[in-house]
Amino acid sequence: MIHTARFYMDLTPDEAYLMERNLGTTLDHLQSKVDKKFNGITAWVVKQYGVRLFIVIDFIKLLDKTLIRESDYTQVEIQIEELIQCLFRDKLFFQRLNLTRIDFRLDVKLQDEERKLLFFLYRKTTSKYRHQQKYDQYKTTVYFNSKSVQCCCYDKEEEAKAKRGFIESHEAGVFRLEVRLMNQHLKYKKYRIGKEKCLKEYFQDNLFKQYMTEYFEAILYKGGYYKITKAKTIINGSCLKPAEKEKLIQFLSYVSTYGIDSAKKKFTKYYFQKFCKQLETLQINPVLIPKNKKEFPSFMKNPLSYLHE
Repeated sequence: MIHTARFYMDLTPDEAYLMERNLGTTLDHLQSKVDKKFNGITAWVVKQYGVRLFIVIDFIKLLDKTLIRESDYTQVEIQIEELIQCLFRDKLFFQRLNLTRIDFRLDVKLQDEERKLLFFLYRKTTSKYRHQQKYDQYKTTVYFNSKSVQCCCYDKEEEAKAKRGFIESHEAGVFRLEVRLMNQHLKYKKYRIGKEKCLKEYFQDNLFKQYMTEYFEAILYKGGYYKITKAKTIINGSCLKPAEKEKLIQFLSYVSTYGIDSAKKKFTKYYFQKFCKQLETLQINPVLIPKNKKEFPSFMKNPLSYLHE
């Protein structure tokens, strides 16, 4: 569910001095001190306009498990309070933590060829959704970024190898879909609907599913991935009228050749949405597996389907 979260807290000079005294070190050495004492928590101070304390939490490392649920919040809060107690000798400082980013994740274990296939297919998806722009120049990562929300699809195993030279057991073969809620989005939610910028407000199973569904299904679509032969068989065996079947197959063939963006330009909004809805009902993704790519499987389950299991 949750991957990481980032917070900040503004400190007075007296509070900064208190923190130095409690840790027995200067602010410049805060990060190394916290890294050694707390697993999954990083903290540092920026002294530009006063003193601002930053804290980043990796929930997988913090809890030492990958399957994190809403029910884990109490344990998370206890461990954050332990950090606050260590820094200030007063757990009430916990209430002053200001959430500025939270990342939701869906991890799916896949074979090498399946991960390669997904990156190939994702490059055929739309280049823009809402204010998010697609960046697909990387071999094992595809981003859909805006200033407020970022969606990222990446090969966690390859990312870990590149970042630190080795992988943890839970990272092997993992394909990760991640929605990152940035500070601008969190502020919008606070002032628009009164949702406080605190961890408890976002540490919810239903929010995880809501954000993953809202953003990724609109970009990557529902339905399994097929080659054209199997997709035709499913369509021809459906209850659609013969003329509708023919048009739907033509739409699929066009998307397979030219991609989603071109299809949006060629077909009217009405027909584009109609075809996508028909394919969703038949559980076929509009982006097909190329029939001439023998290294790819003939069918692949959509990773997003795990959200509904």
